[in-house]
Amino acid sequence: MPGIVPEPPATLHNAALSGAQKTNARPTPRSPRATPAQEGVKVQKHCDFYFDDGNVIIRVENTQYKLHRSLLERHSPVFRELFTVPQPHDSSEGVSEDNPIVLFGIQATNFTRLLRLLYPPVLADCPIATVDEWMSIFEQADRWQMDYLRECALARLRSSYVRPVHKLLFWTRYNLPLNELIPTYMEIISRSQPLSLEEAEELGLPMSVKIAQARDLVHKEGACQFCKGGFSVKGDRALGSIIERVFGLPLPDPSSTPA
Repeated sequence: MPGIVPEPPATLHNAALSGAQKTNARPTPRSPRATPAQEGVKVQKHCDFYFDDGNVIIRVENTQYKLHRSLLERHSPVFRELFTVPQPHDSSEGVSEDNPIVLFGIQATNFTRLLRLLYPPVLADCPIATVDEWMSIFEQADRWQMDYLRECALARLRSSYVRPVHKLLFWTRYNLPLNELIPTYMEIISRSQPLSLEEAEELGLPMSVKIAQARDLVHKEGACQFCKGGFSVKGDRALGSIIERVFGLPLPDPSSTPA
């Protein structure tokens, strides 16, 4: 029978571990934490986000940041909770370059993208452009419970073309409204090519089987004829009927849509 693991001391990175138990989205700190020298890691200060007047030092992977605690607290209840954990009187965690707050389970590239929105060079100048970057921003905003940035990223994704398989995976992972996937399902089950091996591996067996079943119904019921010239009201209804039967997502009632 395994022994009881003693509770670690209250430090900032252990506080993050406590928060991580509440949601799978949080980063996973490591305890006890080795210094970069002990790990044999060469740590570099970020060229844009290491501020002389910053008051909290954070390391993600091999990148070190010196940021403004008040800014992180203002936008993220996760950081706000992290910084309120009482520390020993002689603790230098987050203050000393040799003892930064280390965030695990995230990539420095993604964390930097988030900072580019928190520290925009010009307020109207948004440095995020691609769908992959907005997905990264959404993931970081969701992780740190930055609701405003999360909604901004989601609005950009909703107005952009996201590759169908990636959209299915992303919307499902973050419990986004499934009815928003109806056009995506229509595109997948009516396209000329079946799922590729790579797409099937990404979606997993249950979803891949459902898509194959839906595509088979499209051909058996002749619904594919409506897709040759683009979608139409009649085509939407034919495909929508199949999507409702296979995926349980009914088409919205046109009479209930506001004019």
